[in-house]
Amino acid sequence: MTTTRPSAWHVYVHKLRAWTAIADLTLDPTGARGAWTRPYLILIVDVDAGTFLSRARGDDERGNVFEREPTVTEVCEFVQDVIERPRALNSTLAGKTMEAGVIPRRVLVACRRTADALRGEREKWDAHDGCAYVGPLRELLRERVPEIESVTFAPVPEGLIERVIRERVEPRMEAAPRSAEEWGTRHLPGLKSGVDGFTDAFGKSLFGSAKAMFESEITARVERRRPMKVSYRLHLRDDVAMRLTAFVSFDGSREEADFAFIVHKTLTQSQSAYEVSRGNTDVETGPQMGQTCAFASALETPFEDLDESELHDWPLVHYEGAIDNALYPLFFKVSVASDNDHVEIARPAIIELQAFEVAMRAIARACEDPSFTSNGDDVRASKGPWTFTVPTFAAKGEQESIDVEIEFPELEQMKPIDVESFL
Repeated sequence: MTTTRPSAWHVYVHKLRAWTAIADLTLDPTGARGAWTRPYLILIVDVDAGTFLSRARGDDERGNVFEREPTVTEVCEFVQDVIERPRALNSTLAGKTMEAGVIPRRVLVACRRTADALRGEREKWDAHDGCAYVGPLRELLRERVPEIESVTFAPVPEGLIERVIRERVEPRMEAAPRSAEEWGTRHLPGLKSGVDGFTDAFGKSLFGSAKAMFESEITARVERRRPMKVSYRLHLRDDVAMRLTAFVSFDGSREEADFAFIVHKTLTQSQSAYEVSRGNTDVETGPQMGQTCAFASALETPFEDLDESELHDWPLVHYEGAIDNALYPLFFKVSVASDNDHVEIARPAIIELQAFEVAMRAIARACEDPSFTSNGDDVRASKGPWTFTVPTFAAKGEQESIDVEIEFPELEQMKPIDVESFL
């Protein structure tokens, strides 16, 4: 009996949300231990039967997971191998021998950058050139498997990534350098899914502001933890505006990779942290909970932020020695839980992230002004204000301009703790 040829195979190259130790030393020529990479998956789906296909592999051959992004030639060879020695991945077909030599009429291709592109716009798929694999793969398969009639783009079927890859494949791939049960910042929700109103354009602007702050001269201009007052007017509607004020500072150092930008709502909170950093612990500090932009390695960053920053070219901080020589801005806020027994870490709201966006951008520009300093003997003195016009994309991802005023508020001596009140 002649087997009916499948009408199409969908070939999808996916960057997995998992970390694995590097085994291929060509990825890390130094052979350094503790090197990690995010592997890639090539998944082939028989569109007619709904069968997930891979190749039956030999002892010295990988399956459908690659330590680095596969080349067009490797994808072509994988398709050829699946034709010659197919293996079904569906649990219902476990142990079943698949017929070799069955060639699909068409091959549909998508990569991690184009998985969701043009969904619902079928008339545009054949001409879409956004996936870098399509054109070169078409030429290779025309030469090597001429029976395939066409190779074109098609988005990944809706639900495939979440229900198959996210729920079944990636949990088994995870081999991170920490226990899966140990909570870390990488378990925070991604900015795009976890913050209402967050857009790709705002993400690019926010990451750009963080990069500008990290690369500025702030550590030479201002003393660590010295509060800076940032004020700006937010227009909610044409006839409604509100003035927002925050008190910001930096901590850590770039050399130690623990640099951070901190936002507090009140001067008391911000100055309390400053006094403690100077060893002045005998003050009535009050709550010091604030919001932070830290700069983290890829291992400490939520996978969604890694993917979105790569997909939309969000600016990153270049840092030698980090994975891909890059650090990612990591935005979070700390608050006391309702039971007063522990703290909670969450994402800031969109209006709070806008404070980071405009404050970091304006202060980075202020550092170019020789008069913008606060350190040494006059560190507690009032200075400023300075005003800078900076862009913001927080409102629906559309660019607006905001005038940001920066000043160094006077830091009066804080009230000592009344010890007798505790006796």
